[in-house]
Amino acid sequence: MTPPSGVALAERPAATAPAVPAQAVKAPALTAPGLIAPAITAAGLDAKVLALPDAPAGRFLVHELLGRGATATVFRGTDLLDGRTVAIKVAEGPEPRQTERIHAEARILASLNHPAIVTFIAEGVVPAGDPWAGRPFLVEEYVYGGSLAERIRNGAADAGDVARWAESALSGLAHIHARGLVHRDIKPANILVSELRRSAVRIADFGIATPAGVELEPGDSSGTVHYMSPEQAAGRHPGAPGDIYSLGLVLLECLTGAKAFPGTPVESLVARTLRDPEIPAGIGASWVSLLGAMTSMDPAARPSAAAARKLAARLPRTS
Repeated sequence: MTPPSGVALAERPAATAPAVPAQAVKAPALTAPGLIAPAITAAGLDAKVLALPDAPAGRFLVHELLGRGATATVFRGTDLLDGRTVAIKVAEGPEPRQTERIHAEARILASLNHPAIVTFIAEGVVPAGDPWAGRPFLVEEYVYGGSLAERIRNGAADAGDVARWAESALSGLAHIHARGLVHRDIKPANILVSELRRSAVRIADFGIATPAGVELEPGDSSGTVHYMSPEQAAGRHPGAPGDIYSLGLVLLECLTGAKAFPGTPVESLVARTLRDPEIPAGIGASWVSLLGAMTSMDPAARPSAAAARKLAARLPRTS
């Protein structure tokens, strides 16, 4: 599930909780382990604290609702172990397909360890007695920088910033692909701006990530329409080159402030099976070369994430 604009998950040392939007109720500050502050009950989850097998008295304090999607609901929380702010992602329904997606995402996140990827903290099950009893949840670090979707909502971003985002995101994709995984849903809302020096962005939401080469089941979700690769648009598994193409469209949008393939979902999908995206010469020759390669209609012609990262590292850092 992709949190709505304004919600971001990733790492930051947490001494204080982030500001809560005016429409949300702020939970009192946590002063000591075991002190449970009132939480907002929303979306059917009544639990104010979620436990783990090694912390039966409670490990994660539940605060306000952050976002809700087709497969999961996200809450802000506090880790009682160290007081840091976290994001708690709960399966939207009890059906096996929904619960397995959370379990699968937790397994994938737990297998990844990279500065450009949101960090897994724990997974558990909503306790008995709650309306959502038995539903799995996973806990991730929380990022305060917002998503690329927010950064480009009002137009193009600074080219120097985009170059840094590109290098970090490609580094993260290289780590993912080296482990035989494909993200399958690279888009502005799933790339979060980090405030840590070691990575400019964090890749989030591995809800539909799969091992490379796995055949998709009928009706299986495969990315977001405006950022799908031509092979995704044709109903095929995108593989690692599909992630490269999607990131190319994201970076192009960051530089121009406009989607490469606008229009209705059908218009957008059909367009990318017929032509390459239009890359304006005004963004600079190095950008044109990189994005042209990343968004080639031929998956075999696209660079690997590692190769593209080396090219991104040489992009101008000043606009």
